[in-house]
Amino acid sequence: MSGGLVEADELAHPPGASSAWSETWELRLVDPGRGIGLVVAVVRRPAERQVSYLASVLGAADGVVTVHEHDIDEPRGGGLELRASGIWADHVCETPFSHWSVGLEAFGLVLDEPEDAVTSGRGRAVPIGWDLEWEDDGGVEPIGGADDGYLAHGRAHGELLLDDDTVELDGIGGRLHRWGTGPRLPGWTSRPVRSAGTRPVEGVRRAVADDGVGAIVEWWLEAGSDGVVMASRSRG
Repeated sequence: MSGGLVEADELAHPPGASSAWSETWELRLVDPGRGIGLVVAVVRRPAERQVSYLASVLGAADGVVTVHEHDIDEPRGGGLELRASGIWADHVCETPFSHWSVGLEAFGLVLDEPEDAVTSGRGRAVPIGWDLEWEDDGGVEPIGGADDGYLAHGRAHGELLLDDDTVELDGIGGRLHRWGTGPRLPGWTSRPVRSAGTRPVEGVRRAVADDGVGAIVEWWLEAGSDGVVMASRSRG
């Protein structure tokens, strides 16, 4: 594996000495035909023995739908199966640097405005779940700065269950895994994908989250000259 990475680097790492040390797995799916983007982020905080779970669906018929929980007990044994009131989520590395499967059963919030996720926290509760697969296309890109980690790109597909609807998703997948004392949710941009479907992305669709230490993270889905992308940034 390039960059000095080994298969075990897909999994949890021993924490550093600093209480600011954290580890993040972030996965994205962009289905340009349906005009839907989906992001899942798991942030491990060993000093607190806690995990944050941040997930959003952008472009669903009802608008942005979020599942945010910062106070999940860190799972034992180094796995990423998360359980808390009203949420079950699992993230399994089936084959290192090749295949991940991700599941969710929870209640999410349909928000009137993306900023409601970090202000009022109010929305309409709906059942949400998914059974999704990420398949890398080979190779990784190292990330720089204070952290170790990498980006991987490929395809993502599977089933999204939202309220009473079931939606089959198929599109571009991207994964970020970082560990260290840098930003918990660093900004990055997925590979563009051209729409060949019936519901192309129009305008910009956004989701917002609090990373747990005061930084506001924004994801957006938009169509550009090269195709549809999902990007993110930290607003400090």
